Formats: sequence, C-alpha cells, structure tokens
Amino acid sequence: MKVRPALEAVGLGLCFAMAFNLAAWPALGFLEPLLGLAFLALLFRKSFRGEHPAWSFLAFLVGFWGIFHWVPQTLAAKGPMPFPMALLGVLLLNAWEALGFWAVLLFARWLGRRSGIWGAGLGAALGIALWELLGFHVYPFTWGTLIGGLPVLIRSAAFLGSHGLSALLWGAGAMAGFRWAEGKPRAFLPPLALLAGLLLLGLAWPLLPKGQEHHLDVVMIQPNWPVGRAFPWMEAALWQRSDQELKRAGLPRPGRRTLLLWPESSVMGRNDLAPNPRLPEEARRRGIVWLYGTEGERYNLVRGEAPGVPSFLQAKVVPMPFGERMPGPAPVQSWLDEHMGFLSQEPGSLGPQSSFTLPDLKIHPLLCSEALIPWRVLRGLDLAGGDMLVNLTNDGWFEGSIATDLHGAQIRLRAVETGLPLLRATLTGKSGFFRADGSGGLWGKPMTEAAHTFSLDWRPVQAPARSPLLLAGELVALALATLLVGWRTRRS
Repeated sequence: MKVRPALEAVGLGLCFAMAFNLAAWPALGFLEPLLGLAFLALLFRKSFRGEHPAWSFLAFLVGFWGIFHWVPQTLAAKGPMPFPMALLGVLLLNAWEALGFWAVLLFARWLGRRSGIWGAGLGAALGIALWELLGFHVYPFTWGTLIGGLPVLIRSAAFLGSHGLSALLWGAGAMAGFRWAEGKPRAFLPPLALLAGLLLLGLAWPLLPKGQEHHLDVVMIQPNWPVGRAFPWMEAALWQRSDQELKRAGLPRPGRRTLLLWPESSVMGRNDLAPNPRLPEEARRRGIVWLYGTEGERYNLVRGEAPGVPSFLQAKVVPMPFGERMPGPAPVQSWLDEHMGFLSQEPGSLGPQSSFTLPDLKIHPLLCSEALIPWRVLRGLDLAGGDMLVNLTNDGWFEGSIATDLHGAQIRLRAVETGLPLLRATLTGKSGFFRADGSGGLWGKPMTEAAHTFSLDWRPVQAPARSPLLLAGELVALALATLLVGWRTRRS
C-alpha cells in the first residue's frame, strides 16, 4: 500500500466528518460549508489528476465512520446484539453510503474529462441530487445541511430546498477541483460565487410574502423514559408533570391556544388506534391542544386531541430501515423478520387528513426520522396543508452521542424550506424549536428530564421551496443542462 495517498485519503475523510460533526458546536457553524467545500475541491482535484479511485472511496469511508462512529455501541447496547455483529453492520452501512458518493464522484469525473469544467460541475450536481433522492439510505441526510451553520445563508434554503443546496455545493466543489487540477488561476472562484449567491438569496428572504399571524403557547414534556419499554403508568405520570407545568406557567391563557407536546413513544403498551372517549375529554377538561407519540397494532402513531374537533391519528409514513421495518419487497421483508426475530412496523399513508386541523390552525406532525426526509415533509404539506411542523422524537436510542445534534442540524432546514416553525419534542433530549428563518436551536443535554414552556408568534412564510414542483424543476433543469453540455461536446 502506498503510504502518502492513504494518509491523504484519511485526512480528507476526517475533514468530511468534521464538517458534519460541527453541528455539536453551534459557535463553529460558519466552518461547516467551508470545510465541506474544501473537502470536495480537494477530492475532485485529486480525482481529475488521475489518482486511483480506490483512495477517494477510502476518504468517503473514513468520513462516514467519523460521523457514525457511535452507532456500533448503540446497536450492541440497545439492539441488543454482539458487538462484532454491530461493528460489521455499521461497516456495511458506511460502505454502502460511501459507494453512493463515490459513484457520483466517478460520474462527474467521467463527464468532466469529456465536457470540461461545466461537465464536471453539472455531473456532480445532478449525481448528488439523484443519490440523495433515489438512493437507499438507512439514515437519510442532505449535504445542504452544511449551510445551516450560517444564519443568513441558511435562508437560501427557502428558495432552493435542501437538495438544491446539495447540488450547488457539489457542483461548485467539482468545478473548483477541476480548475485546480488543470493548474488554472482562481480555482476557488466557483465556491466563492456560490457563497455570494446564497448570501444574496438570504438577504432577499425578508421580501417573501407571509400568511396569517398565529399565536400559540407551547409546553413540551421531556420525560426521559427508558427506551422501548412500556409501563402502565406512562400517561398518568405525564399528566402529572404536564399539569404541574401548566399550573406553574398559568396556562392556558384567555384568547390564546396552548399546545401540549409529548414525544414519540411517550405512551406505549396499548392500542391507541382504537376509539377512546376519555382521551378527548382529557384535552377538553384542560382546554388545550394535545399531541403525543404512541402506538397501535403495528403502527408508530401520533395522536392528537383538542376540544370540539375529531381525534387525530397519523402513522409514521417512512419507518426507519432495519430499526423499525426490514427493507425490501413484502416477501423479502417477511423473510428477514422471520429469520431475525423482528416484527416490522406497518407504514402509514399521507392524505388530506394528515395534518391536525383546528378551526384556525393546521399542525403537521413528523415522527422522528421522518423530519430528515424533505420529500416526506413537502408531500405531507402539499396534501394536507400546515401552518407549523411538529417533530415528535425518541432520541434515547442514541444516548449521549452526537446523533441528537446531527438530527437537529438536518431538520433545521425543514423549517426554512417550508417557511414554517418546527417544534422538536424528544423523549430524552434535546428538545427545541426552529423558526422559518433558521434561527432557534436545541436545549439542554441528552438523557435528561425537562419541561419547556414558551410562547410562539409567527406568520408562515411563502417559501418557494415548499412546492414539490421546485424540486422536480431543479432535477429536470440539471438533467437537461447535463445532456446539453454532453451533446455540444460530442458535436465539437
């Protein structure tokens, strides 16, 4: 093995990992896009100079290990499974994710060698957008998250969406690497032009139209329950804590709604798909809007109750592969369930009733990892509408790892690209909320008990990225531009 390229690949992988791990240190968020663009430019430079592709694959592999290094211990402890098996599973996961990025790199290199700098940039942009959208991911995330560390730049997500940001970052990185490999001056002009363009979009964000003003008092109960365990007293204990917090805060107040949030898996061990007249009565008696995470049959549910409206039920639409549902067609999934001793959850469906509808407010709920998937959020809002997003999450599986900060960094973009505030209520911490301009954050520490009460006043922003048509348009435009560049190169 050649020592120098191996060390360079490891160093690049660590740069990749650090760019995403900075989510745990908000004060250093401004470094996220800079590290990400530097990683891409260096990687493409080495690739266009003819370095063996195996070294770029190693860089991606090291990067994913740096991001998900905490997963084997989680699988071993919470699975439970033998640590060697957990380690092997994570290595396979990292290799699969690295393979997708590697394929995008090779496609951009192939196109760049035939069509020049524009071929490199468009190939990288189209490739990463398709991989993020169509590739199989156990833990989905978007490269555009790196923009979230900069308060002004993150507002550009309202115009471009997460996948649009990913495409631009990869395109700019590929173009910089191409120029650098060719020894041309001003190699970092594409990344600088990208950052300048995002800055202009961020500055234009206040000009976007806004909707009707809403006012809400919010109470989040973070119980820090043991993960995956059901107790008969869960609801009663949560009501005790909730009533104490409502009394302490003097809620509800006249003329203003109070929203009470309990996280995913806060009430377990019963079938909440079934009618239960006591549940709406609990909300009516207290005069509140109540949303909580529960279960019913083989569904992971969010249930909502409020005075004068029907009970709300929505099952998780995209259960997490391997963690909640074995992937693949029904025969494959059944075989995996049978041989691994697992019971896969059933996926829910989206429709006009997928938002909790009150007379003057629509709340669109997202269960845990669903908030990581832009198309799931956009599709739900397109079908059911919504004035705010609520993410009910169980982060207890990940204990004190960086996972909760990675999750928070990802879902921040859902608030900006939809133009809606996003409330995050967790079982074990960190809870928090994000405004439509990307401001806000997470509170406290993982594995803690807490109650959070705050007032929220907002007007939904009419963000262009909220329309699913924008994403489709971006993909079509990238595909057509890539074909045009390839056709012109062939003609010449």
